[in-house]
Amino acid sequence: MKGTRTRAARVSGADRGGIAFAFAIAMLAGAPARGDGLEAAALQRALPGEPRELVQRLLEDKVVLVSGWTGRREHGAAAARALVLFAQPRDRVVQLMLQTDRQLEYRPEVAKLDTVERSPDGVVMAQEIRIMLTPIRFWLRYRWDAPAGRISWSLDPRFPNDVRFLEGYWELQAVDAEHTMGRTGTQVDVGQAMPAFLQDAATRNNLHDTLDRCRRWIDSDGRYRP
Repeated sequence: MKGTRTRAARVSGADRGGIAFAFAIAMLAGAPARGDGLEAAALQRALPGEPRELVQRLLEDKVVLVSGWTGRREHGAAAARALVLFAQPRDRVVQLMLQTDRQLEYRPEVAKLDTVERSPDGVVMAQEIRIMLTPIRFWLRYRWDAPAGRISWSLDPRFPNDVRFLEGYWELQAVDAEHTMGRTGTQVDVGQAMPAFLQDAATRNNLHDTLDRCRRWIDSDGRYRP
């Protein structure tokens, strides 16, 4: 089963955000005890052992890079982890995230999406982004366990990927009846298309915005557009 969606290339947005394509990946400055009606104590219970300062940052900002940015590279790939707080029940967050063919609605760095294969527990999607006017094409296999709230993705080696290494995951946990916390991580190496130091800088500079667009799209029940 196939379905293709394309978008005219946005040069400036693609150049700034191209490396952040995997983040499949997001604010309030309010009273210290609440965020969108969510009690800090409920979020603290979802993050046992984490400092109160981290909980407060997540309540206020909705997206937190949990390990900062160390430049650590695994498998030669830039690695990063983050927490995202959604104002939707977990089941609805999962439902929206599984609609992978709608990513063009909130990911301006993606020029093309093509669903090339479907299975009961995932899909394979061809994607194209542009980095410095150069098209980068790759095929991602998404796998999900909806009851467990887990989604993962990695390169499908059956196809001629322009990306050297790419994998990532979402783990979604209910905080209360109306809020969901997402743990996400990714590793990306686009190979010769971009030097390693530029990959690290692009990931560091764009990860928060990429995740925030995802959060806004989900919180709006799929109506938000960047």
